[in-house]
Amino acid sequence: MSLKTIVMTQKASREHHMKQCYLSYMLACCFAVTGQHMATAQSPNHASDPSEPSPGLILKRLGARMEAGLSLEQHLAYLRHFDRIDMDHDGHHSTAEYIEKGAYLTPQARRGIFQAADENGDAKVSRAEYVLNRAITDEAKDILLSMDEDRDMAVTWSEFQTHTDLDSSEFSKIAVFDQLDTNGDRSLIIPEFLRVWGRWARQGQAPANVRLDLKREQELDRFWQEISSTVQEGDFEGYAATCHGEGVLVSGASNTSYPLAHALVRWEKGFQDTKSGAMQASVDFKFSHRMGDATTAHERGIFRYETKKNQETTVDWIHFEALLVKKASGWKVLMEYQKSAAGEHEWQALQP
Repeated sequence: MSLKTIVMTQKASREHHMKQCYLSYMLACCFAVTGQHMATAQSPNHASDPSEPSPGLILKRLGARMEAGLSLEQHLAYLRHFDRIDMDHDGHHSTAEYIEKGAYLTPQARRGIFQAADENGDAKVSRAEYVLNRAITDEAKDILLSMDEDRDMAVTWSEFQTHTDLDSSEFSKIAVFDQLDTNGDRSLIIPEFLRVWGRWARQGQAPANVRLDLKREQELDRFWQEISSTVQEGDFEGYAATCHGEGVLVSGASNTSYPLAHALVRWEKGFQDTKSGAMQASVDFKFSHRMGDATTAHERGIFRYETKKNQETTVDWIHFEALLVKKASGWKVLMEYQKSAAGEHEWQALQP
């Protein structure tokens, strides 16, 4: 046999082995998280000890961000996949849609994925449950595989030690590894890793829809804080960047509406005066109503606008509503409705 033939044979053998590993990995992923709905008595390692650090803190130290790390692109991709399977467009995957009529992998594999996502056990998977499950499991697989130096689809204790940064004052690395290594073979594979990870990622946590709503509200809190900063600093360009190019301002006081771009022209002088020090300005927001989804939001509340100029202070409280859309560059105000004057007592009554 020639040297060239030997090399080609070895290469083909390696490629076949990698394909088999990848297939095993993909199938393992399907069954992995199903165990999170099973009794914790599966393993003695699952006993709860109040003196131990919380599972959420362990995951954080291992690099988990879960829904907080979910990008807009990922979120939309998950929703598109969800909608392709949701054939009756009722906002849920039924067992018939997902397991019986599914077109990929095996019915057993699809059942495993379905049970993993159905966190409340109602035999339906909502959009939020689906998205959260994908966010948790996809991230977990990436974290585990990043430790897999030899790409054999298993992480040894040595690899785990090398690639984890667990503070010994908070955790025992070996104790964390032992909890993840449910079969005790000193090696972590996708199924057992996801089984524990999925349970930890949900332990003591709110339902999926609440977690995703909170993610959106935290993003919007940062958005409104950015607006407050631009007003205080006189940063006109920064403020304008928070407005949608086709945004609309609705004025209850004048009973009219017009493009936000026109309002920006009128407001620019105030930003220039603030930036130059000729005046001081600040704006703060409180909300009574917040709802939305991955790319849209409706917010209702009161804003407090204060200016100081020539030793005179003016404070206005305004009832307002805002419609926002999320783009690749972040949230943008599509419609701002300044409804009517509010009172300080109404402002104080709202929670920060």
